[in-house]
Amino acid sequence: MNNQPQPVCYDEDEIDLRELFKTIARYKKFIITFTLLITLLAGIYAFLKKPVYEIKADIQVGYISNSSSNAKFYMIEPNALKIYIKNNFDNSDDPDKTLPKVTVELMKKSKDILNLSIEDFSNEAAIKYLDTIMAAIKTLEDKKLSAYTANLQAQISILEKQKKKIEQQIPLIYKELHRIKDSFIYQTMLTNIQKMNNDVLNIKLRIQSLEEKISPLNLTRTSFIGNVKQHDHPIKPKKKLIIVVAFVTGLILSIFLVFFIEFIKSMKEEEDAQEAKE
Repeated sequence: MNNQPQPVCYDEDEIDLRELFKTIARYKKFIITFTLLITLLAGIYAFLKKPVYEIKADIQVGYISNSSSNAKFYMIEPNALKIYIKNNFDNSDDPDKTLPKVTVELMKKSKDILNLSIEDFSNEAAIKYLDTIMAAIKTLEDKKLSAYTANLQAQISILEKQKKKIEQQIPLIYKELHRIKDSFIYQTMLTNIQKMNNDVLNIKLRIQSLEEKISPLNLTRTSFIGNVKQHDHPIKPKKKLIIVVAFVTGLILSIFLVFFIEFIKSMKEEEDAQEAKE
């Protein structure tokens, strides 16, 4: 009894593989023609499709700084400004108008710098649209700044009236001092004068603080950081990628069609043979 392992035969697999290559070779003209046709159509699409350009800009959100505390009062809160730009200027979700497309995100390392990119049919159109966005932001800031300034000016006006009223009372009290002979009352009036002078000084400091808040030196408007980045070449369509993908897709699809055709033929031949036997 022979227990040695018998060699494995790969004849069927080799025949099947050989048949596959024979089938591909038999339909090579169809495969080449189909692949080139798909590639040609993709190339025509890529070259006829209107090119899309992109510009990028970093934007510092406008704020009013407090010199004493280094705090920032944003005229438009950065995240709210991001949502405003996206909702009012991005047309990519509009089925009737896909451009300009606006992408805006807060910079990860900074809470008040926006990364803005605009896609349009030319760099000039994208830059013009960017100017439109910045003009709209300026209008919003002007309204916020106007209300903010009016509020502070009202506070300053109230403080000025209080200061003026106290300053008018101090000379009158000094005149009364010459008539006072009681030392206790005299000392009390001097204390009141000192208190009133302190009040005037405190009011002046508060007015100064309010005036600093509306000073142009402490105002930073929303503006660009550095230059607007633009490219001489469009970002879409990616012609080379489209053609390569179309070529590979056409080749795979043509081979699939070849084997599908052969499968249909074999099924038909089997049916014909079965009918002949009957």
